[in-house]
Amino acid sequence: MGVASFTVRPAVPMGHVTGVPFVVALGVAESLDARLGWPYEVLRAPGEPLAHVRARAGYDDEGVFVACDVVSQGEKDLDAAALEAAARARVDAWAADVAAGRAAAGPLAPVLGTYFDALLGMGETCEVVRAGRVIARGELAGVDVWGRATVRLENGTQELEIAPEQAELRPVSA
Repeated sequence: MGVASFTVRPAVPMGHVTGVPFVVALGVAESLDARLGWPYEVLRAPGEPLAHVRARAGYDDEGVFVACDVVSQGEKDLDAAALEAAARARVDAWAADVAAGRAAAGPLAPVLGTYFDALLGMGETCEVVRAGRVIARGELAGVDVWGRATVRLENGTQELEIAPEQAELRPVSA
């Protein structure tokens, strides 16, 4: 298992830093001609894991930073330097969009259409898993500009909004 570790310092409002792992995953997926799993998984088209993005934000004497790890899963020959370059380029382009005012609605607004198009599982059944336990089941119905997933529960009358730190989504095989 390989890891590409790097730090980015996007010139974005602090509240928008939560978008960085989404944007890093998008850049990595684009460079590998891969797809995404919510929130920051990079997958082969059938859902086979390629990489996972971990990010930790902080503040130091140079300002806000995000330490990123792109952890390959099952692929030992992923080029860490190429993944980092793709992720940095995507973060830089996103930060420019944020600076140009294209993220007024939320951090993912400038990339949401592209993220959505790359996301596997939209409209498909998934389980909402918290602390290793399934707490709900339904259809992945969308992702908002803050990165929260919306799951339309099986009863058809309720929706659950989930932030990445609250739970994970696990696809359900048909």
